[in-house]
Amino acid sequence: MSLARSLVRTFPRSLRPAAAALVLLGVLGAPTTPATLLAAPAPDVAAANAPAPATPDTEQAFLDFRVDAEGNRLLLEIPADRMGQDFLYMNTLATGLGANAPLMDRGQVGIEAVVRLERRGNRVLMMRDNWNVRAEGGSDALLRSARESFPTSVVATFPIDSEDGGTVTVDASSFFMSDVFGVASRLRSAGQGSFQVSRDRSWIDEESSGAFPRNTEIRAVLTFTGDQPGAALRMVAPDGSSITMEQHHSLVALPDPQGFRPRLRDGRSSIFSVNFMDFAQGIDGDYRSGFAARWRLIPSDPAAYLRGELVEPVEPLVFHMDPGIPEPYRTAFIEGGMWWNEILESAGFRNAFHIRDLPEGANPMDARYNMVYWVHRVGPGPSVGPSFRDPRTGEILKTVVRMDSHRSLVNYNIWRGMLPAAGPEGLNVSAEEFTMARRRQHTAHEIGHTIGIAHNFLAGTQGRSTVMDYPAPLVDLDADGRPDLSEAYRPEGGAWDTLAVRYAYTWFPDEASEEEGLDAIMQEAIDAGLRYLTGGHAALSGSDPAATQWVEGSTMFEATERTTRVRRVLMENFDERAIDPGEPMSVLNMRFAHVYLHHRYALHGVVKYLGGMEFNYARRGDRQVPTRILPAAEQRRGMEMALDALEPAELHIPARITDLIPPPGPDTDGSERWLPSMAGPAMDPITLAGGLATEVLDGLLHRERLARVANFHARDAGNPGLDEVLGRVLERTWGAGSGDSREEAELRRVVQRVALDVLLDRAGDAGALPQVRAAAEYHLAALHDDLRGRSGGTPEARAHLAQATRDLERYFDGRDDPDARSRFPVVPLPWP
Repeated sequence: MSLARSLVRTFPRSLRPAAAALVLLGVLGAPTTPATLLAAPAPDVAAANAPAPATPDTEQAFLDFRVDAEGNRLLLEIPADRMGQDFLYMNTLATGLGANAPLMDRGQVGIEAVVRLERRGNRVLMMRDNWNVRAEGGSDALLRSARESFPTSVVATFPIDSEDGGTVTVDASSFFMSDVFGVASRLRSAGQGSFQVSRDRSWIDEESSGAFPRNTEIRAVLTFTGDQPGAALRMVAPDGSSITMEQHHSLVALPDPQGFRPRLRDGRSSIFSVNFMDFAQGIDGDYRSGFAARWRLIPSDPAAYLRGELVEPVEPLVFHMDPGIPEPYRTAFIEGGMWWNEILESAGFRNAFHIRDLPEGANPMDARYNMVYWVHRVGPGPSVGPSFRDPRTGEILKTVVRMDSHRSLVNYNIWRGMLPAAGPEGLNVSAEEFTMARRRQHTAHEIGHTIGIAHNFLAGTQGRSTVMDYPAPLVDLDADGRPDLSEAYRPEGGAWDTLAVRYAYTWFPDEASEEEGLDAIMQEAIDAGLRYLTGGHAALSGSDPAATQWVEGSTMFEATERTTRVRRVLMENFDERAIDPGEPMSVLNMRFAHVYLHHRYALHGVVKYLGGMEFNYARRGDRQVPTRILPAAEQRRGMEMALDALEPAELHIPARITDLIPPPGPDTDGSERWLPSMAGPAMDPITLAGGLATEVLDGLLHRERLARVANFHARDAGNPGLDEVLGRVLERTWGAGSGDSREEAELRRVVQRVALDVLLDRAGDAGALPQVRAAAEYHLAALHDDLRGRSGGTPEARAHLAQATRDLERYFDGRDDPDARSRFPVVPLPWP
């Protein structure tokens, strides 16, 4: 039995949400071409996913238009009943740049806004009200006071071209052929040059445009011209000074408010929200409010739903596959996406999620279609699950999930780097099985965002409780000491996914039962021990070890021990078997990258024990523990484990590996060089060691972490204090190494150099707690005294000591320049 199904039984049936997703397909009317079923998770779903009969668009177009090709104009026709009426405007980038900086993909969503068209003399204005300002439930006068306290916007002006029978035709070219998405500003911000739209090189694409009863779609082909294009732009464009990209405009009838009740946000639920200022609140409020972002899901049989039966929604949530997605990705994306059909059962819905073929001839940018898109760039980058929402209510209306094609290449490199350690029988999971298992999870993750669910970075320590974490492959060693990939990725959703879905999509007959039911759902999750932390709280500076990205393990101690153990085996066995015969030996660089850094993110987690504090987004009365300082023993253990990873034996790379890896040849673009080198063509173990040491020590001695150390020690002397922590770091780095070999001595000097730089940074850090700066300076002074008493050793050791002494003297003389000190680069590996 899956965990998703088990929770349906664990949580009381009376509280299971009946989530029927009224997607934009249902809001706007059926598309003109039948959809073809791609996948169904169980036989009872097949009937619901069968193709629907075509429904021709015979009604009046929402806003009709025509293109004046000779004048290069777009003429928009506005009937009298549309003038002054609110509608939704959505902007999407239809074609991409193919780069990560700036990130501009095909299908990337832009702005969403409630707008209206108003006539003013011989022109029509497009007006945008300020939905960030409200007075919910207040008087008209109070609402007026709130609105008049903030600006609105006139986003476009259209000169009237003609008028006939109450329909006004305007020249809308200036808006629809403008850079609404902000391509030029993104290029400028990324240092790629200054660009502007060239009207005489731009036009409206009639074939990709159309007008339908409840939506109008307009595609603009825009050419941007500029001087001195940046290197990234020159790489991706045939002519960097003239780039042509397409932007798609959707004008959409607002959904009928009947049947959809906005749901107040709850920061504990992991559901995204549409936020606004509500000036109808009393003195017990803070004027801030918001509605949960969710699809319109309504049970087709409310009575059966309330009896606890699984029912179908009035309209299912339907996604369409980009026809350009090839196999085996296509099947993997469908299988991963369909996990949500089962998860939605925990909310009381059957057959609530479908994945279908895009109807032949349909425009994927059409607002009636939710899409899973296949995007390409010159290098690895993120996949994204955004959505358009009704700013008034939080109702999700349209999405374009963007799945990056490079991610599987990264996963393959991880798998291939482990292959030499597998022995003659090979790994117990094939390359395709490994990479597609990740893509199933990955697709479920991005679709989860479009369903309204934020990241939850605690899943790795809670039995993989959600697909909304960033998962690392769970790798251990089998009984023969070989890598075991059999449980690399979880094959379904988890307990938190069902919780989030229940919170967002449980249907309630009235406000009173909704308030009571949502509170009960959250309390059940709390009682079950399910936790949620997101966003920057998972950063390396964070306080909760469990909230760490790219980790698996019940604790970060366990994760670090396991990944370190596996890493040693991978390092011991790594050789040319990581590539195929005939491949460039330089490819070993990116295969070795994830081997050397196999334990990297677990180290991020173990660092967080020092100055560690668990916390929850608690509310009064919900029985959550708001904060808990981690036991002193765990703090000290975490510090020692992090420092263990910086011992020379752990940082060392055997010469047999470095000797195998040359620089990329002239027939490549160098993209396979994931591990940087400060030694030019030579593989550089010193740089790699310095980069890893920088990550660990920057995290261990982060200004916020050391501030917590000071605070927690002041409350309880049993907790580690600044003197203990800084003294121990110096002892483990500058106070060790008498028996080192020549290679070990060089690596120890690397760690010493990093430790000195980080301490100098903290001592001179204007943003640090004064106590932190004082303690750092105190220990720097002690180190200075110690170094002046040292002598002898090899020439390399004497030079190292002399440089450190000069840097300390410059600091105490007030001449320290952090930017002038050499630093080791931290390896920017692609996400796994």
